[in-house]
Amino acid sequence: MTTNLTAAPLFIKSVQAFGVKLPLNKIVLMAGVELSVVETLLIRIEADNGLVGWGEASSAPSHGGASLPDMLKSFHDEMHDFLIGKNVLELSGITCQLNQLAKNAKSTVAAVDVALFDLLGKHLGVPVHVLLGGAKRHQVPPLWLIGNSSIDKDLIEAEKKWTDGYRFFKLKLGVKSLDDDIALTMAMREKFGSTLQMCSDANMGMNLEQATRYVLAVKDTGLAYLEQPLPKKDLAGTHALVKVSPIPIGLDESVTSVDDILQASKDGVQGVSLKTLKLGGLSGVIGAGHICEAFGLQINLASKMAETGIGASALLHLSAVLPNVNWGVSPTHLYLAQDVVSHQDTPENGFFTISSSPGLGVIVNEDVIQKHLVA
Repeated sequence: MTTNLTAAPLFIKSVQAFGVKLPLNKIVLMAGVELSVVETLLIRIEADNGLVGWGEASSAPSHGGASLPDMLKSFHDEMHDFLIGKNVLELSGITCQLNQLAKNAKSTVAAVDVALFDLLGKHLGVPVHVLLGGAKRHQVPPLWLIGNSSIDKDLIEAEKKWTDGYRFFKLKLGVKSLDDDIALTMAMREKFGSTLQMCSDANMGMNLEQATRYVLAVKDTGLAYLEQPLPKKDLAGTHALVKVSPIPIGLDESVTSVDDILQASKDGVQGVSLKTLKLGGLSGVIGAGHICEAFGLQINLASKMAETGIGASALLHLSAVLPNVNWGVSPTHLYLAQDVVSHQDTPENGFFTISSSPGLGVIVNEDVIQKHLVA
């Protein structure tokens, strides 16, 4: 009888957390926010056999996540000592225990969870999407975010990305006036024609009157959906908007748990944006995704602007596995001026190919991490 050596325990020898601040290659505008740098938490888990797994969670307090200082604190106070000596083959149990141990630290748990999947995939010699249930698809078309200070700049950027093969765009509303947002939506359809897919995202920057005016004005543009037009606590406003909107309404900032997904379904919302940082990692998003399928909700898979190639790869593995991923996949690592991975996943002919290498399929440059460490 032969022994399967990969089934032997894989014990955690060390765990490290790194807070980094990374510059973007262009200023990104969204409702009420101008971004030139981003902060993110990176987790490095090393096993007793020398293999290393990497995970990530971006700083995103407004999106149901946590600030970088809070994530670092929860890691050192609640998780580090617990993780040492744990058997990575018991991944599900480890993540469940972390969720109980650190109930208010979903983002930190998320980064650890992703690192555990990366490590286990490397140990077993399989890509992460195999561990998540197996691929339904091996390529996905990316969704590119458009948010500049003028309509002309938006159209110029969209045309460049169209040439690069992008066919799905998310328009960031609230950067310009409401009249300009309406005009941009119409101009995008006129410029790129019927093969263009587009949606828009207000990032909670509208009130009910503004959102209603917008959806009625763009009802003939073929807009796939409007994401999070109202503040996340305005459930009554969202419910009222859904009743009158000819455009499907989706939620992002409002969705930080399974309970929120169920509430969204009750309110008539037609889709949600799922992020590892607010749902506890790959494990949490997989569970949430299947609930979305059960309730007929469309899924947008997104990273917080802008995750590194680690978070982007995790997102792409999720996109290979989940159902109902019809509202776009938004890896945002390409907005970084310098990534922490040695080779970035990039789309070719309008599609990302999901890695078939063991684990996440990324090689991390630790020198870059040291260069951008937050003191």
